[in-house]
Amino acid sequence: MERGFAEGSIKEEKVFGDAVFPKTLLPWSTSMSSARDLAETVQRERPSLSRTLQSHGAILFRGFQVRSADEFDRVVRAFGWEDIPYVGAAERVSVTDRVYTANEVPLDVFINFHHEMAFARQSPSKIFFFCSEPSPEGGETSILPSQVVAEKMEERLPEVTAKLSEVGLTFRFLIHKDKEAEKRQRLKLNYSRVDYKSDGSTEFVFGPSSPIREVGGKKVWFLPFLGYNLTEVRKSFGDGSAVPASAAAAYEEILEENCVDVKWQKGDILLLDNHAVQHARRPGKSPRRVLVAVSK
Repeated sequence: MERGFAEGSIKEEKVFGDAVFPKTLLPWSTSMSSARDLAETVQRERPSLSRTLQSHGAILFRGFQVRSADEFDRVVRAFGWEDIPYVGAAERVSVTDRVYTANEVPLDVFINFHHEMAFARQSPSKIFFFCSEPSPEGGETSILPSQVVAEKMEERLPEVTAKLSEVGLTFRFLIHKDKEAEKRQRLKLNYSRVDYKSDGSTEFVFGPSSPIREVGGKKVWFLPFLGYNLTEVRKSFGDGSAVPASAAAAYEEILEENCVDVKWQKGDILLLDNHAVQHARRPGKSPRRVLVAVSK
C-alpha cells in the first residue's frame, strides 16, 4: 500500500489563523526516506501538496536523505511546475539546470526579508531551498507570511499604508562603478528608469508602485520596506515626500515579532509560496551551503 507523508513539527513554528507555519512533513517510515522516495511521493501527492502550500504558505520536508544538488533537482521536478529563469541582482551560480547557489553575500551579513525577484517583470510563484550543509552556528532562513505584515502595518500605521496604496513607493538603487556585475544583473530587471551618473555610478529607479498587493483575495506586503544589504537604496512615497522613519521601525518590529527562524538540518527542503511568504537569511558561519530553485 502506498503511503504519503507523516506530519511533524519544529519548535520554532507559529500558528496564523488556524494554519501552522511552516507545515512540516516527514517520511512515512525510515525505510521510505531516500531522495527517490521523496520524489515519488511528491509525484503521487501533487494535488494534496498544492493545497497544503496554499493553506500554510510554507512546507518543510525533513528527515529525507537528500544529499546532492542532483537529488534536490529531482525532487523539484517531481512537483511538475514549470521552470523560470533566475533574474535578479544577487550573484548566483548555476549548479544544475534547475538549481542555483543561494545568495553569495558573505555569510556574516544579514539578508533582509524579501520576496524572490520582487522587482522582476515576472516573479516565481514558488521557491525551494535545500540545505546541503547547515551552518555550525546561526545561518537560519527566516520566513513570515506577508499577509500578516500587511495586516499589522494597517493596524499600527493606517495613514501610512493608506498613502502607500494611493501613491505607491519609489525605490532608488545606487550602484557604484566598481560593481559592474551587479549593474549587469539589475539591467535585466523591471526598473522604471536608469540614470548614469558623472562619477561612473548608476541609479536604478523602480516605481512608484504600491508595496501592498492582492494575492488570492488577500492583501500581502510584496515589495521590501527596509534597506538592502551592501546596496545603497533610498525610498520615498510616489509623490516624492519622505517616508517617516517611524514607519520603517514599525515594519521591522512586525517582521521580528512574527517571523519563524528555520534552523537547518542537513537534507532539509523548504518550499515557499513566493507570492505570499517573505524570507531572509540570518548571519551564519562556513561551511553553510543552501541551494535554491524557483518555479513559474
